[in-house]
Amino acid sequence: MTGEPTSTENELPADGVDTTEVNTDREGETDLRTAFVPTFGKYFPESLVGALLLAVLAMVATVPELEPTTQLELLGGGFYVYDLFALHMLLLLYWILSASAVESPRVGAAFDRLAASLPTSQAGVIYATATVSLALGWLNWALGLIGGILLGQRLCRRARESGTAVHYPSVLTGGLLALVVANQGPSSPGALIAADDTGLANFMVDDVGTIGMSEFLLHPANLAPTILFVLTLPLLLVWLAPDDDGEIEPLEDRDRILEGSISETFDHYAPVRDPVDWEPGDRLENAESLTWIVVAIGIASLGWHFGTGGALTLPWLAFGLVVVGLAVQGPPMAFREKTEDATRWANHMAIPFLLYAATFALLTEAALYAPLGDALAATGLPYVGSYVAAFALGLLVPDPGSLWLLQGPAVAAAGIDGVPALVATMYGAGVSNLWLAFLFASVLSIYGFDWREFATYAAVVTAYVSVVVIGLLLIF
Repeated sequence: MTGEPTSTENELPADGVDTTEVNTDREGETDLRTAFVPTFGKYFPESLVGALLLAVLAMVATVPELEPTTQLELLGGGFYVYDLFALHMLLLLYWILSASAVESPRVGAAFDRLAASLPTSQAGVIYATATVSLALGWLNWALGLIGGILLGQRLCRRARESGTAVHYPSVLTGGLLALVVANQGPSSPGALIAADDTGLANFMVDDVGTIGMSEFLLHPANLAPTILFVLTLPLLLVWLAPDDDGEIEPLEDRDRILEGSISETFDHYAPVRDPVDWEPGDRLENAESLTWIVVAIGIASLGWHFGTGGALTLPWLAFGLVVVGLAVQGPPMAFREKTEDATRWANHMAIPFLLYAATFALLTEAALYAPLGDALAATGLPYVGSYVAAFALGLLVPDPGSLWLLQGPAVAAAGIDGVPALVATMYGAGVSNLWLAFLFASVLSIYGFDWREFATYAAVVTAYVSVVVIGLLLIF
């Protein structure tokens, strides 16, 4: 199926006017207006607007506790008063370097080989896309999200070439499922912050201490549902997908981001000058041998750190992503160019973080985190409360690391076990990110499919994930 209008004869209607193209254009315009990316983008506040709303609410809440001049000082300078610059930079690197390490021809070639070995039936394409997205998303958000979306499109094209109709909305949703578990694995920003005992990223290290990554990863309320979701969420999408050929919506040109193969799509670098005209500086900038020298030094540093008992933290993840990014991009200038391009993935938190920091500073200075923690503990179900609060707050704070900055102190003040509370908070952040998938899809210039169908998929996934996570939080 091509999704393009077809006819058996080039015939004109009785009035001699061919309206096929006009009607097709109008239908396309209607589909575009109802696609979930532009539709949700109109009603969900931009991340900067959400951050401003939080800052205003914090200003109102702290009126009884703080002088107006103190409020204004913290609103404008809370970022510096609480020394959050390091955390800000590390979270920016988390988004930028992850994308830089994935969007490379070498990684794309690996996805191409994987796509060639996977089935092309509708059920096979949906299940494979969702499974790969979830499994790789657990390792890193970019590997699962970007790789899963492109893998799904590659499989849709293979299915089309073999004459098989595949419902693309289900495939795209499968690619987006990486957002649900991306905060539960070894690159979880909240867990990496909590694991830092140097105080560079962990703003609660002096008051609460640290949470080891192994404690977080191996906690039953984290490990068990993650495995279950990788195995069963793809089946849920297969079940939701329509079987009737008349209801199957193929991949449209407006959402197609593949340029040939995945490797070709990721191919982004070409030297400005012809190699014949290279000066010594050009040769160094494009010397892959120089890259491998730097990579070898980086691997040695990582090996020494972890070999001597060093912890996996946000700074070390960023350093590791630099090493991986250099290795997969090849020439040093290719890596530099890709990191410049990958800044688009951090736009949703670059400026808003300043207002998150102001909100954190206001609540801290007014000593409001203690009553918030008491209220959380008073529910009798503090871990469930942490999950629900993170889901609600995450709709305004799309960056999970920033969400932990805002919610972590309340969790700590509740006097509860930090590990399951962190697990609950990160799951809430992941599910809310699924509802904010339009932010991430728009970076790839994807419009998506009908917003009502997306809302159905998102609601079913949210209900299923919430039941499993809350149930296990109650048990463990």
